[in-house]
Amino acid sequence: MAKGFGRLRREVGLFQLVTYGVGNIIGAGIYVLVGGASGLAGGAVWLAFLVAAGIALFTGLSYSELSSMYPKAASEYIYVGRAYGSRLLSFLSEWMMLITEVVAAAAVALGFAGYFQSLFIIPMPILAALLLAGLTLISIIGIKESIGLNTILSLVAIAGLLVVVAAGITKAGSSTTNLTYSPSGISGIFGAVILVFFAYIGFDNITNLSEETKNPEKTIPRGLLISLALSTVFYIAVSLAAVILVPWQQLSQSNAPLALAVSQAFGRNAYFMLTIAGLITTFNTALVLLIVGSRIIYGMAREGALPRVLGKVGRRGTPYIASIAALLIALLFIPLGKVDAVAKVTSFGSLLTFAIINMALLHLRRVAPHLERPFKVPLSIGWISITGLLGVISCLALLTQFDSVSIMLGLTLPVSGFIVYFLANRNEPLGVDKRLHQKHEKR
Repeated sequence: MAKGFGRLRREVGLFQLVTYGVGNIIGAGIYVLVGGASGLAGGAVWLAFLVAAGIALFTGLSYSELSSMYPKAASEYIYVGRAYGSRLLSFLSEWMMLITEVVAAAAVALGFAGYFQSLFIIPMPILAALLLAGLTLISIIGIKESIGLNTILSLVAIAGLLVVVAAGITKAGSSTTNLTYSPSGISGIFGAVILVFFAYIGFDNITNLSEETKNPEKTIPRGLLISLALSTVFYIAVSLAAVILVPWQQLSQSNAPLALAVSQAFGRNAYFMLTIAGLITTFNTALVLLIVGSRIIYGMAREGALPRVLGKVGRRGTPYIASIAALLIALLFIPLGKVDAVAKVTSFGSLLTFAIINMALLHLRRVAPHLERPFKVPLSIGWISITGLLGVISCLALLTQFDSVSIMLGLTLPVSGFIVYFLANRNEPLGVDKRLHQKHEKR
């Protein structure tokens, strides 16, 4: 451990990691965005979730292998750095992921405010900002306490989704919804994929708990893949139930789409119950996003990519200054006000970073085949990982489907990264860092 930095506590096991992962993945994506996605894909919205899951799986497998090789916080910075040795590329990769995490926290906080407004009238930006501040305080208290709360809230989130699925089953026989109809055809489905891909962002965050996880070389890959599989099953089942219960045209107009859907089967009380479940779920997701954002900042500071003060660890064993920094960044995006707009920016930045991560896996397979890999992605032709290659292709293909406004907003992520990097590294901005480029080391 570098001088001046505290050590994070290893207190997370597989069960806690899976509940953390599920709680991170399941949130605003299904409780809020299923409405907007159904407006694009119609009754075939479940297909958009399935396609997004496939894209997420390709990249999730790459993260699993890389995390078993390098179990560190600020994972993207480490993976890309070990592959290419470029401080600039490593910084940009992690910077984009950092911003997308805290932007996602802002989006989820706005989703929370949207559900809350169905019960009480409070301005969304104010409520979202207060939520983020309160969650930051919780994350500073301690990782054990934060993960414990996350476990409880994740179980509540799953229970809420099971109620929606049960409601869909009761109405499945009488439904006239065409589950293969998309009002805009294939383009509508891919438009929905862009939106719902936001629902899967979070599987990668598990790797940033590597330094707080027991036996991370094996636990992190297992936890990541189990979390992704469970979330996919829930997403497909819930999206099917939602369009069975409520016509997609009506579903797309609701701020609380799942609450509206379940009320069709179980009445007004069920609407209230699902609204509470939606609040709890989005609360939980915002919490874990802020935790991950702070760990990314901490890891980058420890690697010398951000000011060292951000790597300080308090008496509770948490990076408290990094946590406050993550909060301040998230607050900058609250004024955007619309969940869909913020979600698209998040998806764009994540897809760009995921493409780089998949390429890093392929590069390391080619130049360093001798490195120990406690978890190795199956399906390869020589050094070429088939899933890693499909991950690159699918991420780049999906990036071409964004509208021009979302692309422009998304490109501000790498551009801002360039600016911050060059301001912080004027003397040697493009140099190769030998501390990063460790192809002959096992760790």
